[in-house]
Amino acid sequence: MPSYIDIHITWPDEYGHSDYRMARYEIEELVMNYNQYQALLFSYVEPELLRQWLWDVYCREPDSVEVVKIKF
Repeated sequence: MPSYIDIHITWPDEYGHSDYRMARYEIEELVMNYNQYQALLFSYVEPELLRQWLWDVYCREPDSVEVVKIKF
């Protein structure tokens, strides 16, 4: 399981861009809450899954999500 995942988020025009560091406990929460029995975190994290997680956490839909770095 990664220590953290760095994410670059593009929000709708009025919000701009932001960078987010997803901590280990948040990664574990994502795996448990979205029934990801095999999260494939050793090779990649699907941006669509992160996009859905961000939408649920921040109650707004990001335009795009890019995984910048995965630290083990």
